[in-house]
Amino acid sequence: MPQDEPDQKEPEVLAKVNVPKPPARENVSIMNASKSLSAARLLEEAVKTLGETLSDDEKAALRDGMKVQSESDMKIFSELSSSMVQNFETVVSAERSVTDELIAAINVLEQRAEDASRQLEREKERAVVDKERALKTQEKKLKAEHVDFLVAERIERIKALDEERIRMGALRQVLTKRREALERAHAVQSFELAVMDFGSRVENGEAFEDALALLNTCAKKDPFIATIIQGLDQDMAKRGVPTRLQLAEQLERVRDTARKLSLVPQDGGGMLAHGLAYAASLLRVKDTSDEGAQGIEGAIAKAETHLANGELMHAAKSLASAAEGTKAATSVAEWAHNVRSRAEVEQAQTALNAHAQCRASALV
Repeated sequence: MPQDEPDQKEPEVLAKVNVPKPPARENVSIMNASKSLSAARLLEEAVKTLGETLSDDEKAALRDGMKVQSESDMKIFSELSSSMVQNFETVVSAERSVTDELIAAINVLEQRAEDASRQLEREKERAVVDKERALKTQEKKLKAEHVDFLVAERIERIKALDEERIRMGALRQVLTKRREALERAHAVQSFELAVMDFGSRVENGEAFEDALALLNTCAKKDPFIATIIQGLDQDMAKRGVPTRLQLAEQLERVRDTARKLSLVPQDGGGMLAHGLAYAASLLRVKDTSDEGAQGIEGAIAKAETHLANGELMHAAKSLASAAEGTKAATSVAEWAHNVRSRAEVEQAQTALNAHAQCRASALV
């Protein structure tokens, strides 16, 4: 940007223009010549008018006078001409002097006009420079204000975003906790439904493979459920386990077989041994008392008592021990296996019910 020129006023040039006055002309001589010419004209007119009445001498005298007058007129005209020429030269000289002075004045005026024009151009350039400087200063100021405004706006926006982020974080935490609570509630409800289905199938002696599959989905996030389920036999889940009533009915059937085969060795025997064992079974009296019960009858009585009290493992163990080493061990072993399976399933059901209650109570 060009540097500012110092604001100095140039000295104003004042040209004094002297307009000359026109020279005085000698009008007297011209008027005198006019008068002389008028007299000669009158004499000429008089000669023409009086020429017929005048004598020759008078005419000669008149002609002499006219000649003298003509010479006098010529002399006057000669003097007048030289005077007019001199006067004209004086006038021309004066006019030339005035013209020179006018030209000088015009030159001065033109110089002043050029100076004024240059001064005006300089002022215009200075005004343009000042205006550009002012515009640039204003532009810088506006840019600085705009930057300050943007910074302030960004700060306010950041504050608002921070506040909104805090609110969103709090809302996210609330929603996350609510979602986790709903997921836990859903998992607990799903687990409770699966346990109820499992218990219903077990109580009815039905296959519980489908219920076990539902429990497997719940066991993905709960190792305790997985441990319980892994202890259950898949074949048992497919065919189901007999109920306690069904076990009691099976025990009635096992009783007759055990009586007949309890006296027959496990490695076999002849017809006589089988006949004696059958006869002995017919002669035996059913003994249901725990005290003083001996042999297979006492074991069956104990098994019934344990089964009625819900002590399934003791019932299976007492009868299996009594039939051990005899032909009755095979039929008794199947019943004992069903009892043990029932006991395992009921233990699993009890553990699952307790675990479901614990998880449900944790939601409160």
